Amino acid sequence: MGRRTGAAVAAAILATLALVARAEPARAQGPEAKPMRIEARFVDRASGLEAVWGATGQILVPTAPADPAAARWGQPRAVASSPSRQSVTLDTGGRGLIRVGREIPFAGWFLRHGLRCGLLEEKTEWRDVESALEIEVGPAAADGTLRLSLTPEFGFAQGRARRSVAFPAERAEVLLAPGAEARFAPPPGLEGFYRRLLAGYDPLRRVWSVDMVLRAEPVEP
Repeated sequence: MGRRTGAAVAAAILATLALVARAEPARAQGPEAKPMRIEARFVDRASGLEAVWGATGQILVPTAPADPAAARWGQPRAVASSPSRQSVTLDTGGRGLIRVGREIPFAGWFLRHGLRCGLLEEKTEWRDVESALEIEVGPAAADGTLRLSLTPEFGFAQGRARRSVAFPAERAEVLLAPGAEARFAPPPGLEGFYRRLLAGYDPLRRVWSVDMVLRAEPVEP
C-alpha cells in the first residue's frame, strides 16, 4: 500500500513538472515586442519654430520677424532647404543614426575635445565634419516607457576617405512614453557639449542653439 501511494505521488509530481515545463516557454516569450519608429526634429529654442536644413546640410534657424539685424541686411538671398525632421524604425536593441548637420559650428572645439579624450590622433585631418547621434532602443518598461541611448558621432574627411568617431563618454539616455513628444535634456555636466552639438546658423551666419524633439511610436504590422 505504501509503495502504491508513493508511486502515485511520484506520478503526480512528474505530471505537474511536465505541465510547468510546457508552460514556461510561453511565459518567457510573452507578447512580441513591436518595432518602434523614432522621430527627431530640431526647433529654434526661443521661438519653437522648426529649423530646416540648408542645401549644404547645415541647420538653419528661422529668423525672428522683428530681428533688426535681418531688417538691416535687406533682402536676403533664398537658400534651398528641407525640413529637419527624420525617423528610423528599430527593434529592441537595434541601432540607427540621426543626422544632426554638416559644416557644423564648433567643429574645431570637437576636434580639440576628441584629442584631449584620446579619441583622435594628433594631426588628424578634420574636414567636411558631419555630426550625428546614434540611437539605440532598450527594452520597454512595464508601463511601456522606452529607454533610448544617444551617442554622439562625427564623420569627417581624411585624405580621400571618410572616417567616423564616436564619443561614448558623452552618451545620454532619454525616457520616452510611446506616442508622446519630449525635448531632449542633456545630462548634468554635458550641457556645454550638447549646446555646441545642437547648434545651427541663422541667415546672417550667427550661431544659435536648437532643441531636439523626440517622439516614439510602435509600428503596426
